[in-house]
Amino acid sequence: MIDELVERFSQSVEDLLQEGEEADDDDIYNVLSTLKRLTAFHNAHDLTKWELFGNCYRLLKSGIELGSMPEQIVVQALQCCHYSILWQLVKIADSSPTKEELLGLRKTVKAFCIVCQHCLTNVNPSVKEQAFMLLCDLLMIFSHQLITGGRDGLKPLVYNPDTGLQSELLSFVMDHVFIDQDEENQSMEGDEEDEANKIEALHKRRNLLAGFCKLIIYDVVDMNAGADIFKHYMKYYNDYGDIIKETLSKTRQIDKIQCAKTLILSLQQLFNELVQEQGPNLDRSSAHVSGIKELARRFALTFGLDQIKTREAVATLHKDGIEFAFKYPSPNGPDYPPSNLAFLEILSEFSSKLLRQDKKTVHAYLEKFMSEQMMERREDIWLPLISYRNSLLTGGDDDRMSVISGGSSSKTSTIRSKKGRPPHSKRRTEEENVDSTWLNRNDTIQTPAVLHTPQLTSTVMRENPRQAAEHNMEDQESERGSESDFVQNPQMQMTWLGQHKLEEAHRKDRVAMNYMKARGGVRQPVRSHSLMEDDAEPIFEDVMMSSRGQLEDMNEEFEDTMVIDLPPSRNRRERAELRPDFFDSTAIMEDDSGFGMPMF
Repeated sequence: MIDELVERFSQSVEDLLQEGEEADDDDIYNVLSTLKRLTAFHNAHDLTKWELFGNCYRLLKSGIELGSMPEQIVVQALQCCHYSILWQLVKIADSSPTKEELLGLRKTVKAFCIVCQHCLTNVNPSVKEQAFMLLCDLLMIFSHQLITGGRDGLKPLVYNPDTGLQSELLSFVMDHVFIDQDEENQSMEGDEEDEANKIEALHKRRNLLAGFCKLIIYDVVDMNAGADIFKHYMKYYNDYGDIIKETLSKTRQIDKIQCAKTLILSLQQLFNELVQEQGPNLDRSSAHVSGIKELARRFALTFGLDQIKTREAVATLHKDGIEFAFKYPSPNGPDYPPSNLAFLEILSEFSSKLLRQDKKTVHAYLEKFMSEQMMERREDIWLPLISYRNSLLTGGDDDRMSVISGGSSSKTSTIRSKKGRPPHSKRRTEEENVDSTWLNRNDTIQTPAVLHTPQLTSTVMRENPRQAAEHNMEDQESERGSESDFVQNPQMQMTWLGQHKLEEAHRKDRVAMNYMKARGGVRQPVRSHSLMEDDAEPIFEDVMMSSRGQLEDMNEEFEDTMVIDLPPSRNRRERAELRPDFFDSTAIMEDDSGFGMPMF
């Protein structure tokens, strides 16, 4: 059956080509009917041995040269040639091809791509769309992706489109995908059938756009070509927003920096188009300028929240934007802003994506393009520069304030942790450390010889007898004037010798005394009810409080010592012990505080 179809097809082609422009409907019908069947078979079966590509290629060449080939024949011939090339590739990939076979297939691919490129300018929309889709598919198949997976032997088949072909593909997309929506709505207004045609037309345009975006994503076409696609993101968001957004996401995964360059290039193209329409003096409050700024804001959002990953890409974007803004100086002289200076207001939408240190770098780069006169300008025409500079300078003070507040909060948390109740072992170590500092402070103060040496002058003596003894030896050397009084005082000797026995008994009274001195420096009589009756202590005064200045220093030192030494609960308990016991008649009668009246 295939042999019969191929023979009929070959004969019909010869008749059609011989007739040329004089071919009748029967000749066209014979070619079209057999070609449709062979194309359907070729889609699922390998018919390469019948060499259908040759006759189909002849039909295409004749149609290009004469321009009288019927539309349906051209569409079917393009499809059949496409299937023939794919089946040849399958045969070569599954075998060990010779160099001649590889070069032959490459030659076939190149010839077919040239034919498709010519068909892009055909009058018939179906022919152009078919040629465009087949061309995009072949460029994808025979791109550098062909040699992946250990298929290096197929490298001669790699076909990269030249600049002219890329430009024609992009122009086709601009002319047939991004069409004026108002014209489309007017041409398709009517009944439900027209609405169905409108939906079908939109579906075809989406396929065309997706085919070209695949070439951008897989690096078959230069990424800069995506700038013409990305600039229509806002205007055609309802129709192609998902395709453009996915293309933008994929290109960023391939190369973040090049993607950023493409984004800023798309904004520059829109800005140039606006300048051509409205002139260099743009109305910054117009809808067109606001639309470009909104597009820039949308682009900035696509960079995400992780500024570390996009750091270099965003900085490169600002660099290209600054160079574009200062590219053309004003023809009116240096007193006027550069022609593209208004672009800085659009560029400021990306300033929030810069890190603080990168803002300083970008600002330094901006100042290289600025003269001293520009820095002093405050007129309205210089507002884009002023606003962009402000966007780069903002954030530094806030960051410093956050650092300061962070430091102060850490200090506050440290103080609070000190005021909290620490473990017992750590609290004892802190008491010894703080008391040692207090001891060194006391060593610089001389004790008068005429007064009785206080029984206890340091909390270290309470805590560590060995340190207390060393401390007393130092005091004896530095306070020689009071040594004789100490020796002659048997009460003080007894206190010194009985230090170990009386330590726990004196602890509460001494801490209470220190607390009262720290709070107000008030010397109150303290009675010890736990001492032996024959060893009752007299009321004593701290001889170290010899001057007002020393008293203030001691109070400040004790404020810090008491906060660390004693937990809040313990201080409250000891303050309660300092209050007079109103239910003890003996304490009331002997107290000098003025409460000497009987309770009942």
